[in-house]
Amino acid sequence: MLRQGVVQDGTAVRTLNQTQGRGQRGADWYFEKDKSLAISVLKIWNASDQPSPFHLQWVITQSVFAVLRELGTATWHIKWPNDIMADGKKVAGLLIEHQFKGRLQSSIFGVGVNVNNSAIPQWPHAASLAQVLGKNTDLDRLAQGLIQAINQACGTIHQNNFLTDLAEFNRSLFRKDILSKFEDDQQRVFTGCIQGVTQCGGLLIKTENGLETYASGTVKLILTES
Repeated sequence: MLRQGVVQDGTAVRTLNQTQGRGQRGADWYFEKDKSLAISVLKIWNASDQPSPFHLQWVITQSVFAVLRELGTATWHIKWPNDIMADGKKVAGLLIEHQFKGRLQSSIFGVGVNVNNSAIPQWPHAASLAQVLGKNTDLDRLAQGLIQAINQACGTIHQNNFLTDLAEFNRSLFRKDILSKFEDDQQRVFTGCIQGVTQCGGLLIKTENGLETYASGTVKLILTES
């Protein structure tokens, strides 16, 4: 539809029954009809409004994070690059895709949330909001809140707030300053402490060899069973 020019800026689509959900780098995303939530929001950019894709990642992820955090008491974090964690479990994830043609033309922000699921089978590090918060959440109201937050974030993002938005993102990072285990894209397992995300979007990790920066897709945090 976007290629045919039949959708407008701010258009949102909600999936009622997603059978082939995917996350970062083609990872599968669990979806349960009437229990899970999946939405996509379109932003069409003009030539004078060209935010950095990294800046967009931080701001949009923070906007989703803020909506979910208001739903109830838990230990909330953002797992780099854009998963939402509650009490150490993944409850939501984002998939952000950009379209370029000489410049940034448009962005599609996909959000998947485990909302009222009683269990997330075969995903030991995931949970639903219901499991974490002990209550169900209205899917329609949550969808409306997320769409509004994403559109508002797109409308207010500004280059002058680049460092401030990065600092806010870093304050919410999962496992920051905690000794953790990682695996890089060469299947090398190592330990280190997350220091933060750099201005270029990389994950800065303090290892026994010093500070190392990893681009998205080149390292993953190894989560232990809990």
